[in-house]
Amino acid sequence: MATVFDAKDYKTFLKDWLAARPKGGRGESRRIAEKLGLSTTLVSQVLNSDKHFTMEAASDLCDHMGLSERETDHFLLLIDYERAGNHNLKTRLKKRIDRSREANQKLSERVERDRDLSEIEAATYYSHWVYTGITNLVAVNPRMTYEEISNRLNIPAAMIVKVMSFLIESGILIQKSGSYDLGSKRILFGPESPLVAKHHQNWRLQGFNRMPFSERKNFFFTLPMSLSTEVADQIRADLPAYIEKITGWVGPSKSEVVRCLNIDYFEY
Repeated sequence: MATVFDAKDYKTFLKDWLAARPKGGRGESRRIAEKLGLSTTLVSQVLNSDKHFTMEAASDLCDHMGLSERETDHFLLLIDYERAGNHNLKTRLKKRIDRSREANQKLSERVERDRDLSEIEAATYYSHWVYTGITNLVAVNPRMTYEEISNRLNIPAAMIVKVMSFLIESGILIQKSGSYDLGSKRILFGPESPLVAKHHQNWRLQGFNRMPFSERKNFFFTLPMSLSTEVADQIRADLPAYIEKITGWVGPSKSEVVRCLNIDYFEY
């Protein structure tokens, strides 16, 4: 399915987006109407006649479809073009649409070339657990909407929009008309990176927040201990090998659920 930048008009893009939804988008027009506060009849008229969405409704629709900021701007340009009342305005808007398409193509080419996160991108990505959290959620369910992610993580929708825009703009995620793939960006860092401590702290705090809730799928273990130096050193030596075994299992496995493993082993 074509992206919004490839679509000849916004209605074609929306119809293709609906067709790509599960079960061919059955019931999706109703969900769109509820989201926008419109009647299903009006949504149908917009799709099949010369009626158009208001810009306010179109903006909410972009959020519902999970479009990035750049995609939203382009989608709104397409609507402006269709709503334009004279040739002069249409000509101006057509030039803006062409420039938007060219800019997207250049950005897509740059993202393909620059596979490593920049220092600023890496600092942003590891500034809050929600960036890595969303990346893993999308791997499990590529069609999650912003609203579904917001409800799952209990994070305000405005922050989800901001984070998703960053993930798409930086190439960590690739958007394909309502669904997402993991991009080619390398987001790992070495143990010497100053981001390591921040990353650990972010997810430790999430573990602390979940400890009061007893769920069988979760497991928390704390064992202050006194032991011989030999055994202490042996545990320290075995932990990396076990972690390597875990990552070997995780790597080729299918993304079905999200989990976080924290291991703290230190002298006190």
